[in-house]
Amino acid sequence: MMDFLVNVWDPNSMFWIQQHVVVHSFLTPFMIGLSAAAKDGGIWVILGLILFFRKEYREVGITLLAALLCVAVFGDGILKHAVMRLRPCIDYPWVPMAIHTPAVNDYSFPSCHSYGSFASATVLFCYYKKWGISAFVLSVFIAFSRLYLFVHYPTDVAAGALLGIGTGIGAYFCVKFVITWRKSRVRQYSSIQKNGNK
Repeated sequence: MMDFLVNVWDPNSMFWIQQHVVVHSFLTPFMIGLSAAAKDGGIWVILGLILFFRKEYREVGITLLAALLCVAVFGDGILKHAVMRLRPCIDYPWVPMAIHTPAVNDYSFPSCHSYGSFASATVLFCYYKKWGISAFVLSVFIAFSRLYLFVHYPTDVAAGALLGIGTGIGAYFCVKFVITWRKSRVRQYSSIQKNGNK
């Protein structure tokens, strides 16, 4: 099954997109813009910082930034170098590129654009459903832009999305746990102080 996905379905899907979607070149600037906006977490990092500096949304900002840190460490730092999958633009160098071709050692699996976007969308959904739904829609377009621009295979993008959802949920519960634990410690300390002053 995995052999079929990687060696048959992935390349066939990529060439189908090139032949049936990329032919509509008016989409190219839009796809380049989406991809650039999410590079290295881009728009999501900015959103996380904005939320962090707004007191009423600070917890969301912390969770979002924590999720993106996990993406950077686990996705970019570990998984890409463990799997070492070449990008489609490296495997098929004759396909014309609309953007600069990534380096050979800038690996393909998973798509960290997809990983970071879906992690961010999941965090937002956990706190504010409407924000999350909008973020998921944007994440789908960002993920598709990576296929359109011929820099990721569909399984790279799908894996990134699934990892992102898992990371977003994990970050949400971890931050909730830490905040609950911290509040509990503060209450215990306050109680000890009050009893000591009696």
